[in-house]
Amino acid sequence: MYRKCFAAKNPSYIKGIIFAITFITFFTSCAGVGFLSGAQSEFDRGLAFFNNGKYENAIPHFKRATEIDPNFGNAYLYLGRSYLNLDRWSEALPPLRTAYRISPNETKKEALNLLLDALFGAAIYQFNKGNFRDSVGLLKEVLQLDPNSSRARIELPRTLTDFGSALLSKGRGSDAIPVFNEAIEYSPNNLDAYIGLANAFLTNGEILKALKTIQTVIKIDPTNSEAQSLMKELQIR
Repeated sequence: MYRKCFAAKNPSYIKGIIFAITFITFFTSCAGVGFLSGAQSEFDRGLAFFNNGKYENAIPHFKRATEIDPNFGNAYLYLGRSYLNLDRWSEALPPLRTAYRISPNETKKEALNLLLDALFGAAIYQFNKGNFRDSVGLLKEVLQLDPNSSRARIELPRTLTDFGSALLSKGRGSDAIPVFNEAIEYSPNNLDAYIGLANAFLTNGEILKALKTIQTVIKIDPTNSEAQSLMKELQIR
C-alpha cells in the first residue's frame, strides 16, 4: 500500500522508472546491432581476401564471424570453402557440417555439395595415410547424406577390400573377415573381396568356408586364375 501511494504521489519516481527502462532497452538494442554488425564486418573482411584468392588470410575473419554469431551460416560456408581451396579437407569438415545443418533451404544444396567434396577429399587423404577405418567412416557419411552417390558406392567397397587386405597382411584374419563381408554387402560381385575373404578363412583354419567362398568366385568368373589356384590349394588340403 505504501509503495502504491508513494508512486502515485511522486511523478519523478515514475519518470525515473520509465527512463531506466528506456535506457536498458536502448542499450540492449545497440548491443544487438553491434553484435550483428561485428560478425558481418568480419565476414566482409574475410570475403575480400577470399575473392582475391587469399584463403589463408580469409580464415581468421570467417572464424571470428562464427564466434561472434554462431548462427552465421555463410561464415561457416566460406570458412569451409577456404579450407577446401587449400586442400585442408579434414579442417573443412566441421564448418561445412555446421553450414549444412543451419543453412536455409535455398542454400542447403550448395552446402551439401561442398560438404560431400570435403568428405571425399578427407577420405582419400586418410586412405593414402593408411587410415582405412577413418576413410571408411567418411565414405559412409557420404552415403548417409547422399544415398544415391555412385562414387561412394564404388569407393566404399574398394576401401573396405583394401582395409581387409591390410588386416590380413598383418595376420589378423579374424578382424579381416567382417570387413571383407561388408565390402561384399556393398558390392556383391566384388571378386577381390571374395578372394580376400577366402584367404582370411584359410588363415583362420576355416577350410570349408574358404572353399565355399572360392566356389562363389568361380560361379561369378569361371576364368579367374587366382580363384582356380586357391581351389587347387584347398583340394590338396
